[in-house]
Amino acid sequence: MKKRFTADLVLLGTAFAWGTTFQLVKDALADIDTFPFLAIRFLAAFLILLPFRNGKFKCHPAAFRAGIYLFAGYAFQTLGLLWTTPSKAAFITGMNVIMVPFIAAALDKKLPYWGALAGAVLAAVGLGFISLEGTFVPGRGDLLVLCCAVFFALQILAVREASRVMNAQDLTLIQLGVVSLMSFAIWGGFGGNSINWTQNVLLALFITAVFATALAFLGQSWAQRYTSADRVALLLAAEPVFAGLFSYFYGGELFTSQKILGCALILAGILVSELTESHHLKEQSAKRSC
Repeated sequence: MKKRFTADLVLLGTAFAWGTTFQLVKDALADIDTFPFLAIRFLAAFLILLPFRNGKFKCHPAAFRAGIYLFAGYAFQTLGLLWTTPSKAAFITGMNVIMVPFIAAALDKKLPYWGALAGAVLAAVGLGFISLEGTFVPGRGDLLVLCCAVFFALQILAVREASRVMNAQDLTLIQLGVVSLMSFAIWGGFGGNSINWTQNVLLALFITAVFATALAFLGQSWAQRYTSADRVALLLAAEPVFAGLFSYFYGGELFTSQKILGCALILAGILVSELTESHHLKEQSAKRSC
């Protein structure tokens, strides 16, 4: 029980770390370009975790695909933050957990379960409320972050495939390394060298590299061994809530009633999709055993 309580706190801390970084990154992007920021952030996280690696190394091709998807996801998310608000980016990013069952169903050539469909409808309506606020055309930043959610969904599926062979440490290190290398390659190949070492940049790099990347990935991998999948989903779904609160109190972001309703619908969709998935999997397992 003590380990389970500690695991819950770790997951809640992970959600808090991820949620609070949206506003910090948006502030930093005024003084640093996207790909230098990602290159430095993920290299630092890689170097922080590397000394803790132990055991026999095993590899799977899906780990490199997961790294590529993770890079694309963070690239779209960071670029999207240039043109959208931190809270909207957080809630749209959270829709990746709803996309996973649909992508998996497409790969397996079967229909998604009812919880995924219900969650998708709620989230789609909520996305309309927050991204079409005051206009009938979605913003450029919202569309970029929506692309981010798609790649994060693909990354989750690739991680599931690779984790059957690899341990969490090696899988995480490969992903962080791939993101860092690809960011450095684009940084060097296509320019975007603007870096002003302001307080906002240094703070964002420190918080995201240490807490929102290295410790968050390591903590999540450890905590999931001691708590149920339902509780993991419930606690990590607090990420966009923390993002909204942090953006409101720290960033001065305004929340209209339409935007609040949209955020609530997306959060409800995420919870419905995640909390019904384990029940769906249990039913499938029971049918196979019969």
